[in-house]
Amino acid sequence: MQKLYYFVSVILFALTANAQVFNQSISDKIQKVDSVLNQLIVYENIGTKPTGSPALLETLQWITNKYRFYGYAPVIDTFKIGSNESYNIIIEKQGTNPNKWIIIGAHYDSVDESPGANDNGSGVVATLQIARIIKDLIPKIGVRIINFGAEEQGFIGSSHYVKNKLLTSDSILLMLNLDQLGGTKGEDNSKIYCERDEDTNPSSNNSLSSLMTDTLSNLISLYTNLTPVISDAYSSDYVPFENEGMIIAGLYQESDYSDHYHKSTDLVSNMDVDATVEVIKGTLAATLYFSKMNGFISVNEVRNKYYDLNPNPAVNYLTISGLINPVSIEIFNTQGSKLLSQEVCPNEKIKLFDLSNGLYTVSILNHINNLKIHSKLIIAR
Repeated sequence: MQKLYYFVSVILFALTANAQVFNQSISDKIQKVDSVLNQLIVYENIGTKPTGSPALLETLQWITNKYRFYGYAPVIDTFKIGSNESYNIIIEKQGTNPNKWIIIGAHYDSVDESPGANDNGSGVVATLQIARIIKDLIPKIGVRIINFGAEEQGFIGSSHYVKNKLLTSDSILLMLNLDQLGGTKGEDNSKIYCERDEDTNPSSNNSLSSLMTDTLSNLISLYTNLTPVISDAYSSDYVPFENEGMIIAGLYQESDYSDHYHKSTDLVSNMDVDATVEVIKGTLAATLYFSKMNGFISVNEVRNKYYDLNPNPAVNYLTISGLINPVSIEIFNTQGSKLLSQEVCPNEKIKLFDLSNGLYTVSILNHINNLKIHSKLIIAR
C-alpha cells in the first residue's frame, strides 16, 4: 500500500508540471541571488578536496558554518571509505505536507589535483544560495539539501545515504542534482543541460523523470536568459536514487570544459561566472516551484484561466483556445531548438506538417499583459 501511495503521490505531483506560467513572485525572489563570485573564490582557495584530506574537512566546516549562519541545524552523516572517513551534510526545510520531500543535491569533494571551482564549487554555492533565500518561506513539499562526500570515488556518499539514511516513510518526489554548473570562459554559455533518466534499470521511473525534466527546462526558459537542452542523466549523485526507482533530474553545463575538467586549472578564472549565476537562479526558481512555496502560485491554480492546446495530441493542425487577441507562439523540440515562430489570431489553425511525431514545448506570449505560458504538445500521427 505504501508503494502505491507513493506512486500516486508522484503522479499527482508530476501532473502539475503540465504548463508553467510566469510568476512575478518567483522572478523577484531569484533576484536575491548574490555573492556567487565571492563564495566560489572561497571554495577554490580552500584547495584540493579529495576524501580524507584536511582541505575537505575545512570545506565541510565552511559549508556547515554557512548553514548555521542562515539558521539551519546541519546534520553530519559520517561514513567510511577504507581507512578514511567522509561526510554528507544535510539540512532541511520542513514542508506542510509531512514526509513529502524534494532533495537538492551537490557534492563538495574534488579530485586530488583540482580545487574544483566548477566541479563542484558551482553546485555547492547553488545549495548555499537556495538555503539562504528559502529560509523564511513555507513550502508545502519539504526541501532537503544534501552536500555529498566522496562523489568523485563513485557516488559513495549518495549511495550510503540512499541505503542507510533514507527513511521508508519519506516520499521523495524529486531528486534534483547540481554538478558542474559553471560556464566556460571564452565559450558560448547560453545553454544548460537539463538531465533526465534514460536508464532502463529500472525503466519505471523514466517517464516521470522526463516530465519533471521538461518542467525544469521550462522554468529555466521562464526565469533565466539560458536555453535549456534536454540530455541524459550520467555519472553523478542522482545515480543511486535513480537505481532505487526514484524520480531524478539534473543540471550540468553545456559548454566544453574539457581543458579544465578534473585538472588544476578548474579555477574561477576559467569559468563564466555570469552564466553560473543564471543557472543558480534557475535552480532556485525550480526549488520554489517544485516545493510549492507559500505565496508562489501552482500551475493547477492558474492553468485553466488561460489557454489550452487543442487537440493534444495533435496531428497536422493545432488551435489555441481562450484567445481574445493575437499572441506570439514558439515551438521548441526537446533539445531546445526553436522549430516554429509565428503570430496567431483567435480560432486560427497552426500548421504542424513540418514537425515530426514527438514531444514539444509551446511558448505563448500575450503582448497586452506580458503573460507568458509554456505548455507541452504531443504530435502523434
